[in-house]
Amino acid sequence: MKSLFVTLAGYNAWANARLFEHLSELSPEDWAAPRPVNFGSLAGIANHVLLADMAWLSRFTGSGDGPPAIDTIPYPGFADLFTARQAEDARITAFAKELDPARLTGILHYQALDGRPMALPMAVMVAHFFNHQTHHRGQMHALCGACGVRPRDIDLVFFQRQVSEMIKKEEG
Repeated sequence: MKSLFVTLAGYNAWANARLFEHLSELSPEDWAAPRPVNFGSLAGIANHVLLADMAWLSRFTGSGDGPPAIDTIPYPGFADLFTARQAEDARITAFAKELDPARLTGILHYQALDGRPMALPMAVMVAHFFNHQTHHRGQMHALCGACGVRPRDIDLVFFQRQVSEMIKKEEG
């Protein structure tokens, strides 16, 4: 299972890089415009994903301060958010590579943002972590199209094909 999470961490960074290339094409008005989606705008969704990632990594690793909320916009400007996103993706990749497989069979004890104590299966919570990112990237991908930007595909299969091609080149 660890190898799956290492793959998903690589995919996460790859998909974010591709998506953020297209998000950078948006005008500041389109980036911040109110939309009938959760978190209210592209900027809101992108900030939410970053904050949620920070919260989960804090829970998983016991280090780093998780945010007090995941529905704020600490990075209203695209450039600052992109820099923070890249740093968090590097932390996610390091977490996945350092993950002890035995830990995946255990229970994750943490506090929800409202202070409630939680105890859930670690492997399922790590899977949720990656699934959550994919869900919101899909929303942002669709909203790009609504703004007139047609982003490239960011499906896992395209990432895996690219990785396989790179391996073949290295072996050949």
